[in-house]
Amino acid sequence: MAETPEQNNDDLGSQQAVPSSVFIEIKSVPQRSLARDLRLRDGDVIVAIDGVDCHLDIAEFEDLLLDARDDETSLFVTIGRDLMFFEIFMTGPLGVSLDYTNAQRAADIAARFTNHLVGPKEQYQTYEALRDLHRHVTLYSTEYSGLATICPPLWLIQHRALEPLAAVIAAYAAAAAGHWAVLVLTIVLIGAYFHKIQFRIIRNYNIFTEHFYWVVCAARSAVDAQKICREIDPKCVFSFSYVGPPQDDEVENKKAARRAARATK
Repeated sequence: MAETPEQNNDDLGSQQAVPSSVFIEIKSVPQRSLARDLRLRDGDVIVAIDGVDCHLDIAEFEDLLLDARDDETSLFVTIGRDLMFFEIFMTGPLGVSLDYTNAQRAADIAARFTNHLVGPKEQYQTYEALRDLHRHVTLYSTEYSGLATICPPLWLIQHRALEPLAAVIAAYAAAAAGHWAVLVLTIVLIGAYFHKIQFRIIRNYNIFTEHFYWVVCAARSAVDAQKICREIDPKCVFSFSYVGPPQDDEVENKKAARRAARATK
């Protein structure tokens, strides 16, 4: 049935009712969705695209996601969560319910975002962080690594994946016990396998060791990625930390008590 002029006017009025200064907010994240895979949460805010404040309406934003089909066309998005910001790459529809922030929250986010620096998209790569129940975090880049193809054992040592390392060495040893051609074929096949799914090997290994898929972010280095994880969880621990030890509540409480005692003298 064709829309009446009154209906058209109502639709136009509802679109114009959305203030240009508000941001898009994620209202709910289903279990099966791209947003869930990216570890986005209810209440996360789409703050910027390519470092520029994003005040699009929901339909325009969803159209951009439809055009983001691969790494080259992915959206480089800044997410606002609580009092922090971090970047992420989006490829395809998020599969979530979206709404708009209220004007006051949008103003607070916009004011804080002025102090957040975003570099060119080309400088960033995706990092995944998996965390166990003791808050120990494994962090790795999903970018292709030539070392994984050329020498899988060294790459596995780099990621401290001991069980897969033992399996690869055992495969080499079994092949070496036979004909030299079998060893060469084994090396080539294992290298090709690691070339194709290298970061999935690390992800699955850490899930096997009871780590849980926790954070996905875009960062310029492992240092920046660790800083993002530490902002999300100040008590998370890294095997090789670039950001120092986690926050210790007991130590901080003692320092606060000493400062309070000095202030009363």
